[in-house]
Amino acid sequence: MFIEKLFPKKKPRTAILTIHGFGTKLHHHYDAMATYFATRNLPVIQFDIYDLENGQDDKMVDWIQRCEQKMLETIKEYDEVILIGFSMGGVIASYLASIYKVKCLILVAPAFQYMDIGKVTNAIVNWATRDDSPTKPSKSQTSTFQQVVANYKESISQVECPVLFLHGSEDEVISVDSSKNAYKKVRGLKRLFVIEGGTHKMLYNNTIQNTLFAIIELMIDGKLF
Repeated sequence: MFIEKLFPKKKPRTAILTIHGFGTKLHHHYDAMATYFATRNLPVIQFDIYDLENGQDDKMVDWIQRCEQKMLETIKEYDEVILIGFSMGGVIASYLASIYKVKCLILVAPAFQYMDIGKVTNAIVNWATRDDSPTKPSKSQTSTFQQVVANYKESISQVECPVLFLHGSEDEVISVDSSKNAYKKVRGLKRLFVIEGGTHKMLYNNTIQNTLFAIIELMIDGKLF
């Protein structure tokens, strides 16, 4: 114990903290990414924002609190944190990056706005429940998703770290304009890649995901600026 106090164990250098999107896959949105970066000795931290088995787990404050708690745990354990958010998680990740120190922020198909606001509920629920899960998000959880976006979508304008946007040109759920318009609000270093042919699931549907991971790796290594 005395030796440990004199020579405290050095924290690992870098980790990726992921914030998942709305739907049934939860943290599994990042399984393929975790596998990719495992070969590079870069840990990918995954967790669930809400309990899919409990339809009453629908309080926005609880969802955000879980994200902040995981953020604090990661900051405590690692010297540098790369924050990645997908879809709804992109909005939450932007909020986290606006109040916590991170190396960079990476947003994949962030849900700052929708293709058709009048059809948002049907579009999101239909897309989010196509993963053959017997359990679907409840109506109140869908409403909470919308609350999250409404309450935190402007956080992107307060982000000061470098930001990378990745959005598919064929995204059937979140318009590419969501990223283009958010990109304009970032005041610091930023890059936007519109991935030709990419859909909303391009992060994990075994089509172009390795291309995304390679771009993300360049961002992490500081080679995009």
